[in-house]
Amino acid sequence: MQGGDRSVDVHGDAALYAVDALEPEERAVFEEHLRGCAACRAEVDSYGEVGAALASAVAQDPPPALRGNVLAAVHGTRTGAPTGTSAGSSSAAGPGTGASSGAEVVFLAQRRRPRRQWLAAAAAAAVLLPGAALGGWAIGTQTEQREQQQLAAQEQDRQTRLLAAADVATHQLAVDGRTATLVVSEQEDVAMLVAADLPAPGEGQEYQLWLMQDGSPVPDVHFGGGQVQVWLDGDVDRAGAVAMTVEPAGGSETPTLPVLAAVEV
Repeated sequence: MQGGDRSVDVHGDAALYAVDALEPEERAVFEEHLRGCAACRAEVDSYGEVGAALASAVAQDPPPALRGNVLAAVHGTRTGAPTGTSAGSSSAAGPGTGASSGAEVVFLAQRRRPRRQWLAAAAAAAVLLPGAALGGWAIGTQTEQREQQQLAAQEQDRQTRLLAAADVATHQLAVDGRTATLVVSEQEDVAMLVAADLPAPGEGQEYQLWLMQDGSPVPDVHFGGGQVQVWLDGDVDRAGAVAMTVEPAGGSETPTLPVLAAVEV
């Protein structure tokens, strides 16, 4: 009966075989079975294909303890074998033997089956769960792409409204021999500074714009050098001019002289 039970169990060993979690004698039995079972061959191949694809996709080694944990669990099913585990000893038991106590005789293979089913599921998870993680990463990437596309669309719409405003105006600011352009619409209450190649403001420093409102400088956006495209944050429609200074990184509450450039708006 053990042999019959084992032949039933062997179909569930594909995942264990795929992660090399079978003992040598069981591996030999399964490989013999594998030669004549197309379903098991296909299952083993599928685990191999998934594992190879994941290895090339994420270039990440599985956790070192994974195989050890599976093997430890497998070995745990083979310790403390109960007495009376064979059909022969069961049928031969008479008065005075353990069988006479009324305890149900359960074959070792039957005791192993639920445990082996759990191990097979765990082994399959060991191969396939990285795929779930990769799938989650792909979903996350797609979500980020959608968010970026939405932000890009919003930015384009904002620029379109600025450039299409009836009162749109451009002003040139000279910054150390380079030119920055301030695009302003009081009607839309927006302004954007663009530059192709501003010189670096210096280590630990940033450029900062100031809105001149009622003769007082109101701090606005700060930024670095190079290619620049920044929106002003304040109330442009209340400003009479925009000025630029160099400030410590993070910006200032009051401007540091000298003023690099200024333009009426």
